[in-house]
Amino acid sequence: MRIPFTKHRVPLLFLLLLPPMQLQGTFSNFYLLPNFTQEEFENYLYELHGTGPTRPPSKRKIEKIVLAEENWRPLDDPQYCIELMKDRNVHYKLRCVTHHYFLRTSYELLQQTCYRPNVKCKEGTDECKMTESVIEGVFCKLLEGTDMPECEYESSIIHGNVVITCQWIDETKEFIPHTINNMIPQI
Repeated sequence: MRIPFTKHRVPLLFLLLLPPMQLQGTFSNFYLLPNFTQEEFENYLYELHGTGPTRPPSKRKIEKIVLAEENWRPLDDPQYCIELMKDRNVHYKLRCVTHHYFLRTSYELLQQTCYRPNVKCKEGTDECKMTESVIEGVFCKLLEGTDMPECEYESSIIHGNVVITCQWIDETKEFIPHTINNMIPQI
């Protein structure tokens, strides 16, 4: 390894010999992940850098990346998706996601949907569930960019029945909403 020439070679050499520092403490003020607990931050790092399966879904995760707040900004704001995707830190291993839904509904309604009869998913399998009621939301479609935070999205208001996937959680003995698969528009 070549050490760059500086006036202060000893301090630089000292830094190279130090063991890597451990992250400790609460990460509630971590600049990319506001309001995350240490456990959530560690899960985030695992999903970001891990090669295994993703962590099971949770109520907190759905509330954070799917549910839109009523008064955050108007749904017809052209910057809605760009700002909310950044604010909620929605990405896949720091890569822009091609599409995403933000819904104005409650977690409880989505969870109740998990107990409804199966319907066809967008890709044709029969393992999805569809909300009984029409829900208002925003569909975010990637226009340009590949890596966070340079993702540019088009925002489209949509009213329709939401098609979701759910996952059974053994520890809590309940279904948890996992993914928004599609939205069937209603006029």
